[in-house]
Amino acid sequence: MAKLKCTYKVEEWKEEVSETLSSTSKIAAVRAFGPVGGDIVGQVNTFYQLAYVTEKLGNYNGYTQVSGRCGSREGTFLVEETGVFDAEGVRSGMTVVPGSGTGDFEGVSGTGKFVTSHGNAVESEFELEFAERLE
Repeated sequence: MAKLKCTYKVEEWKEEVSETLSSTSKIAAVRAFGPVGGDIVGQVNTFYQLAYVTEKLGNYNGYTQVSGRCGSREGTFLVEETGVFDAEGVRSGMTVVPGSGTGDFEGVSGTGKFVTSHGNAVESEFELEFAERLE
């Protein structure tokens, strides 16, 4: 199991309200992307559903596609995220979607997490297991 650290910088965040539930609660869809660096270098594309309880408090879930290089490996994989947000920041748990790896990430599995304040780069920690490569 490889322990990896990555930093994701959100370059674009597009949020659209899907449904207004009350004067303070709503559901929104988000599409975001930006570069990732650290142990994995490449690009991240994110798709979230946010459930706001108040303007600054709620839950979210969604998927992030990681495209890039980790050492000599190159490819993509999909991560399922579930988290909470409040006025202080965001906390998330992540799981690699089984079978989502392509290229040298085919067969990758594992989990991850992050805690970040709003407006900062997201520093994630992953524990990934890579499938054996046939040379």
